[in-house]
Amino acid sequence: MHVPGFAFNPIVLAIEGAVIGFLIAVPVGPAAALCIRRSITFGAVAGYLTGLGAALGDAVFGAVAAFGLSFVQEFVELHEAWLRGIGGLILIGMGWSTMRHRLPTIGDPVAEDREHFIATHFHFATSSFFITVFNPLTVMAFGAAFAGRNLAGVGASLPDAAILVAGVFAGAVAWWAIVCTASVALRQHFTGKGILWLNRITGAVILAFGVVALISLLPLPWRHWAKALNL
Repeated sequence: MHVPGFAFNPIVLAIEGAVIGFLIAVPVGPAAALCIRRSITFGAVAGYLTGLGAALGDAVFGAVAAFGLSFVQEFVELHEAWLRGIGGLILIGMGWSTMRHRLPTIGDPVAEDREHFIATHFHFATSSFFITVFNPLTVMAFGAAFAGRNLAGVGASLPDAAILVAGVFAGAVAWWAIVCTASVALRQHFTGKGILWLNRITGAVILAFGVVALISLLPLPWRHWAKALNL
């Protein structure tokens, strides 16, 4: 059914965007580790804000692919090594900080300060956002997904592109809501010592992703090895 003013069926477009956003958000990475850890350590709000930041990052790259912003894609491809290096350093710093994170004590004036509370919540969202946007593979994944579904030309219509990007964002948010809800359900099983170990394990995972990102910059035949392993 054709809807006046739209080149694509808006309902189908929203569903396709949601499916793409959900599937691209699913692979386990540093953002997932952060969301799980914060949901268990700080509660649902922290987890949802972390997931929201990651979903916004996915929406940005979804918009890049939807609107066909070739100069952004070319910039990412041209400076992929720099972006991967910066992202790797950010992950290493974040992982090390997470491993050494101490639990707030009762009566801690910093933990109870409202301004610090707001800044912390802002940090929850922005940290996962930057982790996502500094991953050059994300924009490539969206480009491949849109091309595979013949959605590459959707940017010719602003309403079509807006609906597609909104669908991507909604799909990503749905995934992070599932991750956060499942993590919060496990929160009661973690004691103070368990949370300390959770911080160490999560930090180590994030740090490992950063180290892998930096190692991938070494001039080694990565593509040849991946082809040999059918990856």
